Amino acid sequence: MENKTLLFWNSFKKNIEEVPFNKVLNLNLLYGLNNQLNLLKENTKNFLEGYSYNHALLWGVRGSGKSSLIRGIVQEFAHEYDNFVTLEVNSDDISDLANIFINFEFKKNIILFIDDLSFEQNDRRYIQFKSFLEGSFSNSKYNFLVYVTSNRRHLMKRDMIDNERSSAISQDEGIEEKVSLSDRFGLWISFHNLSKDDFILIVKNYFEYHKLPFHSEIADQAQKWIFARGNRTGRSAYQFFKDYCAKNKIKIS
Repeated sequence: MENKTLLFWNSFKKNIEEVPFNKVLNLNLLYGLNNQLNLLKENTKNFLEGYSYNHALLWGVRGSGKSSLIRGIVQEFAHEYDNFVTLEVNSDDISDLANIFINFEFKKNIILFIDDLSFEQNDRRYIQFKSFLEGSFSNSKYNFLVYVTSNRRHLMKRDMIDNERSSAISQDEGIEEKVSLSDRFGLWISFHNLSKDDFILIVKNYFEYHKLPFHSEIADQAQKWIFARGNRTGRSAYQFFKDYCAKNKIKIS
């Protein structure tokens, strides 16, 4: 198998399938994420070259480029290194991790990618996942790196931790159990809302990348467009760009 595909856990078939790297956003289009990009690249390179590395939690606002950054990086490294596979597991299927690592054989290093992970009230899967990160019997024979994205810093709603403070018999112990999951990640990378200027710069970057003219009128259109949506993110910048191209009958690859 050429290392130009990623592996995906199909929970319905209970099987691992190969998926091509389709529609992965070019890393050059992730404007303003140089710091996050460099941290992830360095960590990934260390993992692939046998140096010390950390599991990473990418947390922050929706649409800020967390998953696009990971997919872009693993695709780029897939063309440079042949000693790893990328396995994507749906966040709803993390209870299958033990099954995956017990019943399937991996001959290469593993980058495990879990997108949009969070836990709700009374969801005990976080205990299983914490055990997995610490190195359980099922995965102990493999060299693996875990990349997780989430909208929540501690992978749980704030009110879950607040409720623990108000109702737990042993408050410190109950809170510690919940927040300790995110502590299993040695690398925390944060993503925040964009300023007005940064949002326009990202829009401009899309126009320049596709060799389309950009001027103040387009910037004004972008500001009016985002006003109705209420959030300035990399995703909404790209959505505006596609909307502009669609309205002006411009084809983009």
